[in-house]
Amino acid sequence: MRAVIAEAGSVSVVEVAAPPESDRLVRVAEAGICGSDLHMVAAGMARVAMGHEFGGYLADGRLAAVRPTGECGACESCRRGFMSACRDGWGTAHGIAIDGGLADMVEVDPARVFPMAPSARPRDAALVEPLAISWHGVRRAAPPTGSRALVVGAGSIGLLSIVALQAWGVEVDIVSRHPHQSAAAEALGARVVDSPKGWTYDTTLDAVCTQQTFDQCVSAAVPGGTVLEFGMFWTPVQLSNALMFKEVTIVPTMGYSHATDHDDFREAADHLGAHPEVADQLVTHTFALDDAVEAFRVAADRASGAIKVHLVP
Repeated sequence: MRAVIAEAGSVSVVEVAAPPESDRLVRVAEAGICGSDLHMVAAGMARVAMGHEFGGYLADGRLAAVRPTGECGACESCRRGFMSACRDGWGTAHGIAIDGGLADMVEVDPARVFPMAPSARPRDAALVEPLAISWHGVRRAAPPTGSRALVVGAGSIGLLSIVALQAWGVEVDIVSRHPHQSAAAEALGARVVDSPKGWTYDTTLDAVCTQQTFDQCVSAAVPGGTVLEFGMFWTPVQLSNALMFKEVTIVPTMGYSHATDHDDFREAADHLGAHPEVADQLVTHTFALDDAVEAFRVAADRASGAIKVHLVP
């Protein structure tokens, strides 16, 4: 079967051995390229099939989204509901530590399989993972219902944060750098602002994680407000006295979790199954799996108009 492999700072489509036929086999329907995939390729990631945002068909024909991360269920992190910090979480993640969804097929633990609604499409299933990240982050920040939040950064996580915030009953302003991102944000119901006013927002969300965007979020937050930091700092960021004087709370967020009262991945899957307009705004480019090299080029080109690039085996 075919798989997208990263090696020596670039990607290629290669032939690999197919996993054995079993009821754990998922035939990939659609998979997304994440910004972290681009960073991992540049950093020289291990030789595994890439792709941690994907969905596919089960043995019974149902379409399902796949949660890439595992969990032991017994460690302190799992017991506290922080599965993303489990020693088995990202260490057994599809597309990072084990073979992922940029391939024809992948063997998946049934505990990581989330069936979609009958009306859902492959593009909806492939978008569940990034929405679950935004969903989890907004839950961590717990913005007041009826408040207005600021999102800085209109990539896929920033745009999906609009969706999650609205589900919490929050109005959204967003800072966007590119016209196609602004158009998508407005279509999703956010207000695009170029220069957000300082001391304005109860909750600000940094979906870029750079010094500039972190400072912007601190500046825009009210005293005692919350700054939510998504994902990874790829370069160091310094704290400032502005944060100290305003007593802003910094909330880091990574991945997703579940407990007796919630399941970020399940809720994200249900939301996308009921709201096809989300994927229609986010998925701007679709390529065949054989065209993965071009797909990665487009995903990395900020001038291409791409938001979310998907591949279809």
